[in-house]
Amino acid sequence: MVMAGCLALACVTPASAGNVLKSDLQHALLVSLLAALPAAKASTDMPMDLSVSLGYREDNLDWNIAGGGVNVLSELSWKNLAIAQAQATAKLNIKNDWRIRADLGYGTITSGANQDSDYNGNNRTLEFSRSNNKAGGNVIDASIGIGKTLRLLDQTVGKFIYVTPSIGLSVHQQNLTITEGVQTIPASEPIAGLASSYDAQWQGPWIGVDALIETGRNLSLTASAEYHVADYSAKANWNLRNDFAHPVSFKHTAKGQGIVGSVGVSYPVARSWTMNLILKYHQWSTRAGSDLIYFSDGSVGRTRLNTVNWESTAYNLEIVHQF
Repeated sequence: MVMAGCLALACVTPASAGNVLKSDLQHALLVSLLAALPAAKASTDMPMDLSVSLGYREDNLDWNIAGGGVNVLSELSWKNLAIAQAQATAKLNIKNDWRIRADLGYGTITSGANQDSDYNGNNRTLEFSRSNNKAGGNVIDASIGIGKTLRLLDQTVGKFIYVTPSIGLSVHQQNLTITEGVQTIPASEPIAGLASSYDAQWQGPWIGVDALIETGRNLSLTASAEYHVADYSAKANWNLRNDFAHPVSFKHTAKGQGIVGSVGVSYPVARSWTMNLILKYHQWSTRAGSDLIYFSDGSVGRTRLNTVNWESTAYNLEIVHQF
């Protein structure tokens, strides 16, 4: 029976932050940003905004696979991942109200829980194995986009509403670890030596719109919405499974989509300095995809990845300086 779960037999080592920005798309994001800098520099009459933010984020991620004639054979979930997050943003305003925006964020998972369940019956019945484990790891997010700002005058208050339709590319990574496990079905002792990892990545293009509304009281309201099309990929190292290969025990691939939305308030605190309080929400999912299992004898098995789901809510305090 092909099985990619059963944590009593499988674990992943933490991924190093130095290896997470090596995909072709991530390089493309950075190259695009560097290429845009001279164009923005040439337009000295337009401002450039640089900002840094600190915040709290909570994520949930789960996936499940089919196999052995069972529609849900194994299911893994990471719940209540508490993340301390930092982010840097550059907005480069070029001619004719065109704007390039680039974001780069990094977060450390400070706490969270993982569960691995395996079933012998359809629809999550006849559960024969379950482990409950500690979750950790880190997250990385990068995005770049270009858009044109439109000024819409609100005649009732005499203030502008700034709307910026945009297109861009993004990559989001969750590098998740599984440690300190306890076998709960059947009840057993703690799982010695558990140190598994699951490194997931969502990348692809997006379209969206940003809005800034002046209230006339030194307070502005902000909002944004984005729709993403994503290529999903993941690799895992199930360290306690002697029948699996290491360091890559299995890989997941699928097509997915996501929505990202945010709302916030903006207040000027000094000349050329602004403070923003922002609430941001992500919801992503995949269609059915592929689960490739690499065995220690060199053979490869394949089964169906049913779905992957990722949800994230972040609260950020941002300080902006305008040049």
